[in-house]
Order: sequence, then C-alpha cells, then structure tokens
Amino acid sequence: MRRALALVCLAALAGCGGQLATGGGDDEVRIGFVPKSLNQEFWVNTKKGAEAGGREAGAEVVTQAAGSDLEIAEQIDIVENLLAQRIDALVIAPSSADLLKPVLERAAADIPVVLIDSDIAGWKPKTAYVGTENVVGGRKAGKYIAEQLDDGAELAIIAGIPGSQVGIDRVDGLKQGLEENGGGVKIVKEIPGNFDREQSVGAMEDILQTNPDVDAVFCANDQMALGAIESITARDMTDQIMLVGFDGALEATQKIIAGDMEATVAQDPYGMGRIGVETARRELDGESVERKVDTGARLVTPENAEEYFEDVRGKLGGTGRGLEG
Repeated sequence: MRRALALVCLAALAGCGGQLATGGGDDEVRIGFVPKSLNQEFWVNTKKGAEAGGREAGAEVVTQAAGSDLEIAEQIDIVENLLAQRIDALVIAPSSADLLKPVLERAAADIPVVLIDSDIAGWKPKTAYVGTENVVGGRKAGKYIAEQLDDGAELAIIAGIPGSQVGIDRVDGLKQGLEENGGGVKIVKEIPGNFDREQSVGAMEDILQTNPDVDAVFCANDQMALGAIESITARDMTDQIMLVGFDGALEATQKIIAGDMEATVAQDPYGMGRIGVETARRELDGESVERKVDTGARLVTPENAEEYFEDVRGKLGGTGRGLEG
C-alpha cells in the first residue's frame, strides 16, 4: 500500500514538472543507509553488506554516517537530509533510541524504517529490527570466561557508552553467563570505554592501576579490546590477562590467532546491512517481512579463529581487515 502510494506521488510530481532526487532513473528505488559511523571495521562491513543487498534488490543505497558513534546530533542531521532527498526507505543503526526517535517517527510516517544493530524497544512504527541478540552474545562470553577461570578469579569490564542499550545488554548477558556457570568469578571493576579504541587504552590503564592482579577483561566491543591490548602489551601482561571482546572484527581475530587476545563474540555486520536493505525493499514491494531478524552470535576462540577469519574475509572479498573500500 505504501509503495503504491509512493508511485502515485512520483507520477503526480513528474506530471507537475517537479524534480526527483538525483542518483538514477525516476523509478529507481533509493534506500538511505545510516550506520553509526564508518570509522570502525564493524560499520564498514555493514556498509559492504548494504551495498550487496542493494545490488540483489535492484535498489540504490545512499550511505551517510556521522564521524563517530557519539555524534548523535550529526546522525539526526543526516536523517533529516536524507528525508529531504526523498529516499524511499531508511535503514539505520540509531546511536540513541531516545534522541533519534522524533526524527524516525517523522520518517516512518512516510517510508519504511528498518533498524539494524540497535533496536528501539517497544517502538511500533519500525518496519523491522535486524541484529544480534546481545544478551545471548554476552551470555556466551560469560560462560566461556567462567569455564576458563578458577573460582575467585578477578574480572574487569570495559563497557560501552553509558545508557547504550547494546552495551547494557552485552554486560547483562555476561553477568548472566557467569552466574549460570557457578558465579565463582568476581567482577572487581566496571568502567566505560565508549566503544572507542583510544578511550579504552585509558580505561585499561585505570584497571591495571587499581586492580593489578586482574585475571580477565571483557570489552563490550572489539575496538575497545584492541585498545586494551595496547595497555596490556605495554606492561608485558599478555600471558597474565585473558581478554575477551565482542563483534568478531577481523583485526581482533588476528590478535586471537597471534595469542594476544583470547576470544570474541562474533556478530554478522555484513548480514545486518544486507538483510536490512533487502527487508526495506520487500516492504516497499508489499511483500511480507520478518519483524525481527536475529543475525546470530558466534564465539571465536583460538580453536576456530583461523577458520572464522578466512570465512569472513572471503565474504568481504578478501579485504583483510575489512577497512578498505
């Protein structure tokens, strides 16, 4: 129904001599794609997936992103600009559920809005949510850490952006996994790293200064884990501290293979982007769509890291760290 209405409006606009947004023929479907940023491997890989989804769906994907996950006002402006360009659908990873909701409400009144990576719980206007069950992923990490450590071992947590539901769910899941496996591991510190590599260097330094005997560290994303590695290796403590991340970044996987990191909970950012765009196109075409798509969470350890690395690199076209292109 929405697609049919859009076609009527387009026809009326053409008859009145109006101008459509540039980027293809007048009948070409244009889908706005807005990851939280493009300064991390994870988000670059969502973009690659979105582009693949666009090719499969016969749609033009218009990608725009803020400078970092913290630039919420910039993400709002990007959505406003895309709406002014008259996109047919929007696929977005909202940096803040509360602050993005007003502009997304306006968007959803006219076009499909598909959320990826970060859901907005209870928000009914969304077409669908495509992403990881972050609590489940966190539980996988908690279970693995509990299995590797003795009772009484000390664990520190480098969390994400305060208030971010993604980070909250991962840490909550971690704690559930620890409890489900005996609860013998003691959490001695929890500190935010804002999902940022550089900030996590300082967070890890704080942990090592206040808890020099810490046995393990869980980071709520791999960029923070990579930052933590810098502090750990600088103090020659790699063999002492078990480091576990979240995302399945290829750079982090290389660290697991090299022995600098123990594990990561792998998401599927490529799948999020691809399925998100394909879902938006199906909604436009009046087809039935799944309202919630779990793209999975896989634990990557030294036992399967090389296989995982090759699998993902192949999917991305052999681009190594996933940052090229």
